[in-house]
Amino acid sequence: MNNFITPPQCRHLIEVFETLESGQLQALIASGLLTDLRRCVAEFDPRKIDRGQYQRILGIDPSVFTLKMGGSETTDQIVAVLRESGIRVNECVTQKNFPLTSGEAIEDEIELVDPNRDLYFKESLAILKEKGLMRPTEEHAIRFSQQHGLTTTSTKKPWIIFPHKPWQVQDRYPLVLCVGRHPGDRELSLICTDRRFGGGCVLAGVRPRKQPQA
Repeated sequence: MNNFITPPQCRHLIEVFETLESGQLQALIASGLLTDLRRCVAEFDPRKIDRGQYQRILGIDPSVFTLKMGGSETTDQIVAVLRESGIRVNECVTQKNFPLTSGEAIEDEIELVDPNRDLYFKESLAILKEKGLMRPTEEHAIRFSQQHGLTTTSTKKPWIIFPHKPWQVQDRYPLVLCVGRHPGDRELSLICTDRRFGGGCVLAGVRPRKQPQA
């Protein structure tokens, strides 16, 4: 899988910086983020970039992530790339247990919701519904780790819980996928739905897809 930036992406990045207001550009310089960007380019390491800080300065909501869904990749193929990039993946996250099927390429938006308290799994769907969000699937969690696992970072809220339909096999507790985004411990793991989720967790919900204009 080629993770290097393409010439069109380079041109787009230049266009983005050219449209920044002077205040935004000064804020980027003062924050040291431009230095981080140069270091990222030099070392080909996206973990050098604080994605949330960039988005806040540019006026973008850092709790919303665009996901490319569909395609022909299997869970096993994605997991292999994740491990190669340094992300730890639970051994049960396989194509057999969490199958991905080929489908039309579409985009979804994932919004992270901070309950600001401990909660149980059974409360998560009500919280998402209150925010106007839909329940995620296993694919959302796997694609999120694939596309944002190295670039979203939090030490205070390091766990992103995806409250999809729990996976359960005989003699096992029901489990859902979660993404760990602590800068020193990035992973795609499983968490038991029978336990209480601590204050370091946020929930991932899916924004309703926008209907195409006629």
